[in-house]
Amino acid sequence: MKNKLDQDLVEANDLLEHFILGCSSDLKSPLGSIKDLIHLAKLSQSDKNREQYLRWIDESTVRMDRLIQSMENYLINTKEPIKNEKVNFYEIIDAVVVPMTPLIKRKGINLSKRIMQKAILIGDKNRILLILKYLIDNAICYQKSGAKNNFLDIAIKVNKYEANIEICDNGEGISKDNIKNVFKMFFRSSKNSKGSGLGLYLVKEVLQKMNGSIKVVSSRGVGSNFIIKIPNSLNNFPEC
Repeated sequence: MKNKLDQDLVEANDLLEHFILGCSSDLKSPLGSIKDLIHLAKLSQSDKNREQYLRWIDESTVRMDRLIQSMENYLINTKEPIKNEKVNFYEIIDAVVVPMTPLIKRKGINLSKRIMQKAILIGDKNRILLILKYLIDNAICYQKSGAKNNFLDIAIKVNKYEANIEICDNGEGISKDNIKNVFKMFFRSSKNSKGSGLGLYLVKEVLQKMNGSIKVVSSRGVGSNFIIKIPNSLNNFPEC
């Protein structure tokens, strides 16, 4: 028993060290860019150049903000106990998609939502919202640039045992070599990624905490399909 506890402690410390080093490295890069761009903006005599530097600074601050949000979500998922509440997927999808609507329109994405919830689902609303937010955000961000037939399909079916969620897109997709790594901490499947590298890792961690599961079917240049199962905690409550 003691050896198992010692091993768990070592693994937890290794994970924490990897997390801290990864976050530190990912914060240093945009922070360094911001410092350099501010210096260039001060030296520039051109208003056009200064505007471009400000746009790049804005992009760097967005990257830092996304990473900090992911760090906070990681800690919340680690510390906060699971909540059991009635989950309304119509409300959750609206809460996720509505703020993203301007970006969806700007990228010309054809969004399809199919929700079939005839059963009551008991689960952790905030964690489910977080899962959907990361997956839908990824599907939007990794659409092919300039493509005219971009689509994002969200399908949710709820029964008395579980919620089945599929999020499908025809974006950049993931190569076969990278599929096995997409749920690892700080892994990025694309060199053009502006994400924190924590999104899919957090999705898997949150699902594990809820005894859920996720798998991905994807091909590079074709698109991705994420398949999620979340157990219905209603079955854990005794009948009155």
